[in-house]
Amino acid sequence: MAAAVEYIHGNSPVHRLNAMSKIFWSLFVLAAGLLFNDYRYLLALLLSVLFVAALGGVLKNFLPACAGLSIFALILLIIQALFYDQGQALFHLVPGTNYLPVTDQGLLTGLAMAARMLALVLSFMVFLATTRTQDIVLTLVEKLKIPYDYAFTFLTALRFIPTFFGEVRQVSEAQQARGHALEGLNPFKKIMSYAPVGVPLVLLSLNKAENLAMAMETRGYGGGRRTYLRDPRLGVADYCLTGLMALLLAISVYARVKGYGVV
Repeated sequence: MAAAVEYIHGNSPVHRLNAMSKIFWSLFVLAAGLLFNDYRYLLALLLSVLFVAALGGVLKNFLPACAGLSIFALILLIIQALFYDQGQALFHLVPGTNYLPVTDQGLLTGLAMAARMLALVLSFMVFLATTRTQDIVLTLVEKLKIPYDYAFTFLTALRFIPTFFGEVRQVSEAQQARGHALEGLNPFKKIMSYAPVGVPLVLLSLNKAENLAMAMETRGYGGGRRTYLRDPRLGVADYCLTGLMALLLAISVYARVKGYGVV
């Protein structure tokens, strides 16, 4: 899961797009996912996101993260199928009774929710995997006029997620090598067993925060007007993609007003 928020080097057509056009694409996926609740529309949206990931050459890197997301999506589907009582009952979880009916509409609604969740999360992952951190910061600050402190804080948090997961693994392995048991069936004992892992992680995080603050002060952070080495400009492909996203968004809104894609 840590690798899902890291930039993956590549020279694919998706990598070569400007960060601004990829932000517009992510926002379109978000808007389309919220506009529709028909499982067919949302599955089509999910397939389009997977196609973009494959075009960018990052789909295979998402397989570990997709496994965890699929489990969460399955939980959403099961919960929705169990508690959505509208539609025709296909079967009951308690045979011979009317308890816990699983309906066709419940399954389709759960499938729609799972597809929506996967599409939104994967689109954000594709954006992060195909866009360099400095390009994201530059776009947020110079193009979208977001204060640099906010953009820097957001991207720093994303940058340290892989490092944090790596430290969790290292500390856990070190404690297990010393004979500390982290596995078990009792959930309360399992939570308490992670205390020897949490304390070193807090100390490591504080140390990293102090080192980062010293590095920022050394480089003159907040000392005056900020300049940039590069100024990425929108190309023909970026303008075409932005125009296409605007057109698709208008069509989606029109379809939603007309009642399409709504159950």
